[in-house]
Amino acid sequence: MTLVSILGDFHSSILPIFYDYKDRLNTHLLVYDDSKKDVQNAKNVNNGIKKFIKKNNSSLVGLNYKLDEDSIEALDRCAQYILTLSDNPSDIYINTTDGYATLTTILNNKLFNKGVNFIAYDMFDNQYNILNSSGLTTKNIEKNMNIVDHFLLKGYKVEKSSLKVFAEKNAKNIKKIFEKMSEKYDDFTKLDSYIYPTIDDLRGRYEHIKQIILEMDSSFSVQPVKHPLFTGTLFECYIYLVVKEMEFDDIEIGMEISRKYKNSYIKNEFDILIMKDNHLHMIECKFKNFIKLDELVYKYIALASTIDEDGKMAIVTKKPPLYNEEIDLHEAKGLTYKRGKLSNIYFYGNVHKNKTKFQKEIKELFNI
Repeated sequence: MTLVSILGDFHSSILPIFYDYKDRLNTHLLVYDDSKKDVQNAKNVNNGIKKFIKKNNSSLVGLNYKLDEDSIEALDRCAQYILTLSDNPSDIYINTTDGYATLTTILNNKLFNKGVNFIAYDMFDNQYNILNSSGLTTKNIEKNMNIVDHFLLKGYKVEKSSLKVFAEKNAKNIKKIFEKMSEKYDDFTKLDSYIYPTIDDLRGRYEHIKQIILEMDSSFSVQPVKHPLFTGTLFECYIYLVVKEMEFDDIEIGMEISRKYKNSYIKNEFDILIMKDNHLHMIECKFKNFIKLDELVYKYIALASTIDEDGKMAIVTKKPPLYNEEIDLHEAKGLTYKRGKLSNIYFYGNVHKNKTKFQKEIKELFNI
């Protein structure tokens, strides 16, 4: 089988089909325009597919084809080249979901009556139509991507964190801290580091917290009270433990991705990532007392296409967001929250006070 993917503006229109078909393919062809932007996007996807093939020891042959979409001769040559990829045109599938209109029209005109199949993917329903001379068939995606492969196929280097193992191992104590001792733990994170330099120096009302922390790992005794593990990472682990109870395809915590730019690697780290039906969503956890929400919103607006074009984001804080229906209707109030909502970024807090309510809201947000 040969799959032809026409690269458009959104990776999410071609990668789920590639992933679903990967075990049936002999050849994959990536078609893209010769514009500077499309050449760079194609380079990233091609690099990702090469890494994916190597990772899976696959015999799949990955090819690419650059053309000038404004040239009828170039489009015609592309159609003829596609036919050379298989002795049987009915074994060729062309994903035109986000493709160039002129190219799609030419390919349909030249190849449809020869028995070639055309695919249109619906990213929202995670299903696709196959159109050929026999008619139209609707199919569901059978193999959903995991999070590592999602980023790998987009051309990113991926590094998984050990936090998932840590959170699972210490689930009982982490839940105890945030569900039974939240106010005391909040006070603990505000302690003066000159009076209490390390965990071993904790006394009095914080003795119980000290014991719980040392149960997790005795080496934490020499860690500073203000260590990021205690002022943020444990909260991240708690939220992970809350959401992992839900139904989804994959979940990661503390994952870092990077992409090379000349002599540098540009890195991004994500607190919690959730994959459901080829939609990748993110949860950012903030346990600090003072959070610059406007900076967070702008940051994740910029990262939206890195995560997923149609993904949603939840920013979770220890306190409830200062937002209500009255503010929502007010002309000048709550602009940061409104800017976030317009970009699929939503705010939640006080999870430990009503875990069930939070889980319900996240399920609705991520369509789980």
